[in-house]
Amino acid sequence: MISKRVRKSLFAQLLLFTCGILITLCLGFFITEQYLQRTLRETALDTNEKLLFQIGGRMEEFYDTMKSIATFVVYSPTVMEYYGQDTKGRLLLEEEVSRIFSNAVLMETDIMGISLYDISMRKIAGMGEELERAGGRLTLKENMEFGDVVEVGETKAPCYSIYFPVYDLNNREYGRQIGMCVFLMQTDSFLGFLEDTQITDHTQVYLADGENRVLETIGGEEGKLESARLVSGREYYVMVQELGMGRWNVISRIPEQELGKEATGSRIVSVTAFFFAFIMVAVMLMYCYWNMIYRIQKIDRFIRRTSREPNLRMEENGEDELGVVSLSLNKMLDERERMNQEILDSQQKMYEMELEKRQVQILAYQNQIHPHFLYNTFDCIRSMALYYNVDDIAELTMALSNTFRFAVKADHIITVEEEINNIKEYAKIIEYRFMGKIKVQIQAGQEVLRKRVIKFILQPLVENAVFHGLERKVEGGEVVVSAGQISGNRMLFVVKDNGCGIEPAQSARLKCTLEQGIPYKGIGISNIYQRLKLFYGECAELEIESSVGAGTTVSIIVPDQAEEI
Repeated sequence: MISKRVRKSLFAQLLLFTCGILITLCLGFFITEQYLQRTLRETALDTNEKLLFQIGGRMEEFYDTMKSIATFVVYSPTVMEYYGQDTKGRLLLEEEVSRIFSNAVLMETDIMGISLYDISMRKIAGMGEELERAGGRLTLKENMEFGDVVEVGETKAPCYSIYFPVYDLNNREYGRQIGMCVFLMQTDSFLGFLEDTQITDHTQVYLADGENRVLETIGGEEGKLESARLVSGREYYVMVQELGMGRWNVISRIPEQELGKEATGSRIVSVTAFFFAFIMVAVMLMYCYWNMIYRIQKIDRFIRRTSREPNLRMEENGEDELGVVSLSLNKMLDERERMNQEILDSQQKMYEMELEKRQVQILAYQNQIHPHFLYNTFDCIRSMALYYNVDDIAELTMALSNTFRFAVKADHIITVEEEINNIKEYAKIIEYRFMGKIKVQIQAGQEVLRKRVIKFILQPLVENAVFHGLERKVEGGEVVVSAGQISGNRMLFVVKDNGCGIEPAQSARLKCTLEQGIPYKGIGISNIYQRLKLFYGECAELEIESSVGAGTTVSIIVPDQAEEI
């Protein structure tokens, strides 16, 4: 049901697509956040490990430095000679030994005291603080080794010892130890080793001995580290770097909540970027709705209304594709209205033509009342005229009979030849009536005689020319009727007289009447014009040229084919 609604709604599809984009953005944000946090955590731990390794490197350098100083002290010729003397002889060398000790202190300022012990760990020479007074334990060491933390003086300042074995270099027995040199050291230089090693604000960095007593610390507390603080947990991540110097260690404790703290800036950037992405998607959704979906719905509502309000037009000012569609829709409606009007006009014309046809048929039916009686009467008059040798009356009666037969004939479409023959019969009547004063000349080309044309297209014009143009002339006149073919498959009919002509005002009024299509009863020029327009439409042309005292010329142009409607 829902999928069907989605398929039927473009806005629902757009909304579903937008939700898909938003879900993808949320999923991308979550994955990016997890990846960024994991990456930054790994980077922080890797950096911390490198920092601890650097501390170890500095401690090894310090170890080598102290080893060189201890070697300088212990294996100097004076000290070696000092070990070989008895108590009395050592008194003579004591000043020289003290000078060597002072030089050693000058080389390393952290040295608080130097003591020489024999193989029985009995002190034989010394300077400065002593390990025994600091509470340290004296043990014979076979290798150089850093001792545990002890406290010196009233301040209980932490210090440590460095054990350096003394071997007899003058004896043939290799590796015979003859004593021990002990350096009592302060921890101040170690503080410099630990500087700039905090990767977070609250990272704790410790330098501890083998008993986990703190020599120096950054961010932590002095004293002894409990074993629980040396194991990673929920609150701290612990990393231990062994130094190999009397089991000394460098220990870092990083708060777990600060491991990803460096991602805060990146997280803010990511959140900001995804927030703007959400805003852009929402803006895109609203833009698509107002500029596409809403306008399409507006066009749909407009199309529905046009069935009830056909004169309604779309008000759309956009220049984009939908604006072009709206403009095309308005043009289509205008074209449809124009076509509907043309159809109505055509139907009106067809109705008027049908009405005209019915009127002609009614008139024909009326004229057919007792036609045989009239024909027999005309034949009787003609026979009597012939009996009494009055040929003119016989011929006039025959012409009138033929004209009457043509008028009541039911056919609406006839040949040009039939129309010409009717004019000839009518011309006979005119010549007898006006005693030959008015002549009718006929000029018809052979190419048009068999062409078909509507009935009574010429005879009313000849009648108008006789009774309105020539009858008032004393000297009489002439009517010339011509028919011929012209270009474009059309025929030209001309009725020209040399009568009185038409006054300009009357001519203008007649043309206006014809152009406005004002109906006129009777068989005159207005009747002919209306029948031409009804039958031929715009293909028919009728022109009137007249000059007062010079005559009138009426020209008709129609297609050379006509079919019954």
